[in-house]
Amino acid sequence: MSSEEMIDVVDENDKFVRKATRKEVREIGLLHRAAKVIVVNEEGKFLVQKRSMNKDLFPGVWELGVGETVKSGDSYEAAAISGLEDEIGVIGVSNIQLKHSFLFKLRCSSAQNNAHYKVYLLNHRGKVLPQQEEVDEVKFLSLDDVHKLMATGSLEPESVAILKKYVETTEMRR
Repeated sequence: MSSEEMIDVVDENDKFVRKATRKEVREIGLLHRAAKVIVVNEEGKFLVQKRSMNKDLFPGVWELGVGETVKSGDSYEAAAISGLEDEIGVIGVSNIQLKHSFLFKLRCSSAQNNAHYKVYLLNHRGKVLPQQEEVDEVKFLSLDDVHKLMATGSLEPESVAILKKYVETTEMRR
């Protein structure tokens, strides 16, 4: 991943402010955009991935689904598709499919990351092919087991916030 990759810095309302390098966004904690795809298999289990030790953010930590920083000029959906392809080898997901699977938007801020997330749900029946440079391990876990990961502090902070909002949102729909 090039440190010269450009990211759009945004304001509290998700409006473009300026461009910055990925390195600058990380070092200063600039507010930017990111996409998260919660991947669920046919058994209703959630994909979690152990992030590669080569990642600049939360290396070696478990993450719910797939997350991707939105590159300058890209859409949230383009970032989500890129993450699915680059991290777990899932191809063929379209912008329209993602727009119809949009769940919610959430602002996540931690010492290491400051982003507006658009969160999508992908019901996936095919195989996943983890990309070694991106992911060390992939598992499908029950919601209870994902909560256990969370309880041990093994789930990255953005995934914790997104999982809580997902559970709250799905409980409200019942």
